[in-house]
Amino acid sequence: MQARDLMQTEVVTIREDSRVDLLCDLFQVAHVHGVPVLNARGELVGIVSEEDVIFGTMGLPEAAPPLSGNGGGGVRVRDIMTSPAVCATEETDVVELCQMMWGMRIHHIPIVLEGRVTGIVSSLDLARAVAEGSIRP
Repeated sequence: MQARDLMQTEVVTIREDSRVDLLCDLFQVAHVHGVPVLNARGELVGIVSEEDVIFGTMGLPEAAPPLSGNGGGGVRVRDIMTSPAVCATEETDVVELCQMMWGMRIHHIPIVLEGRVTGIVSSLDLARAVAEGSIRP
């Protein structure tokens, strides 16, 4: 089984220059916990998760504004994202995806083709496949 067999193709993304308060709204509205970050040309430049918001903003002096709801302040997604993002291709074997997630302690892997996001695989996608018997150790 390959990433293409498991990946979600409707991918929620955010621009690197977006405010962190808008990212938090996106997490809530889209019911996701991590999203690929794109530059103005639509290319993958990083990934950002709820944990990045919590722990990434704690060390930034301007962190209070986006989290206090007063308009977003100066903290942008690019300030807290992980870059470069760990990514894979549609041909990547799911066992390799599992090893990447486990070894790097990550939960989302964008699937890319020529720098463009074509899908995403989450640890929940892998767990479902294991539970359904699609992936066997």
